[in-house]
Amino acid sequence: VMGDFNLPSAGETSGVAREFMASMTAMDLTQLVSGPTHIGGSTLDLIFVSGQWQSDLKLGALVTEPLSWTDHSLLRLDFLTAAPSRRESEPPRWFRPRCLMEPVR
Repeated sequence: VMGDFNLPSAGETSGVAREFMASMTAMDLTQLVSGPTHIGGSTLDLIFVSGQWQSDLKLGALVTEPLSWTDHSLLRLDFLTAAPSRRESEPPRWFRPRCLMEPVR
């Protein structure tokens, strides 16, 4: 899960930030960004990794690069994962909720 969460800062002790981080932890998600991602010095952009996947991932460096056309930085995370062979994995399952795709008019 990644994006601009627009919290004051994940590192600050505001009630909203604490509640948000507690809810992500309850869903077994670990936050990877540790420094500022905004020109104002706040950590607004976050990347979370599921605990289920964390043991299968080899995480590289997380690079934060300022951009000239926005007040947010670009986050770049390199990672490797072992791809299971076709015999080990189940075939993909696709779901198409009819109500969402073709709403009643």
